[in-house]
Amino acid sequence: MKFGVFCPFHTHLRGYKECFDRQAALVRRAEDLGFDEAWVAEHHFNPNGASSSILVLLGHLATITSRIRLGSAALLLSYRNPIQAAEDIATVDIISNGRLNLGVARGGSATLPNKHFHVPREQSRDMLIEGLTLVERLLYEDRVTFAGDHFAVDDVSLVPKPLQRRIPTFLATTAPDAIRYAASRGLGTMAAPPYSMERVRQTIDHYRAAAPGADPGMTLSRFYFAAPSREEALNETLPQIRSFVDRKRALALADVPVSPSELNIESVIERSLIGSYEDVIEKLNYLEENMQIRAVLLRPMTIEHDRSIQALDQFVRYIQPNLQFA
Repeated sequence: MKFGVFCPFHTHLRGYKECFDRQAALVRRAEDLGFDEAWVAEHHFNPNGASSSILVLLGHLATITSRIRLGSAALLLSYRNPIQAAEDIATVDIISNGRLNLGVARGGSATLPNKHFHVPREQSRDMLIEGLTLVERLLYEDRVTFAGDHFAVDDVSLVPKPLQRRIPTFLATTAPDAIRYAASRGLGTMAAPPYSMERVRQTIDHYRAAAPGADPGMTLSRFYFAAPSREEALNETLPQIRSFVDRKRALALADVPVSPSELNIESVIERSLIGSYEDVIEKLNYLEENMQIRAVLLRPMTIEHDRSIQALDQFVRYIQPNLQFA
């Protein structure tokens, strides 16, 4: 199991420049500590989310790091022209010296992006799958002609081409048809912090049923904060967890599909890596023993930058060495 850091680029209403600087510092610290990966979220029209230009941010992170792999979690392909997306993906892969991991998603539950990008929610998954099919062809084939329901190109030769022969690609979805698509193309899978273990296991089971013997490459993001005691960890993180649950409740009131468990603070804590060092060690050992997880991405659940850095330091010092599979 690999370990990484998940960067949502939340401003906490402190200014965009400060947000960019702090998240970049977090990634640099993760690299110094030996973490394997750093992934960036994509948000649009969200005052607390500054990562609308996700590939630009990954290009910047590529210039201030040298070893850690960098991922999109996730690039919302439904909102992008596939040719331009492929050009940007290839460029970031070159700038990073072949360290890009490509995570993609539809972003279909986000009301404002669907409205402003003119993407009907009911079409967003089909647009994602069709767009990804075209992007992969543009990245890896010399000349591409394609005619789909949403996108079409005629004899396009992409410039530049990526440095990696094939960029590791992951699909963030729980839809069975999309999971089967991922399995048929050898793509990995992703799960966001609120996903329950049941949903993660269902994703893995659907993948294995579609491609027996294949590795689902599950990349699992989790809210994270560990402390000597569970009480200390909860005191640090409860304000952020309450804020997350409040946002989900607002979406539910707007008729956006939300899992009932995401509306409950206790359920969110239970599926997070939040607690004492022993609590987090126990949960990670369970994941290793019972689930086929490629990588776990830690999202520090604190608004204080120094506490986020400290959370990564403590993971390496107190948790990682005591895992059964370390």
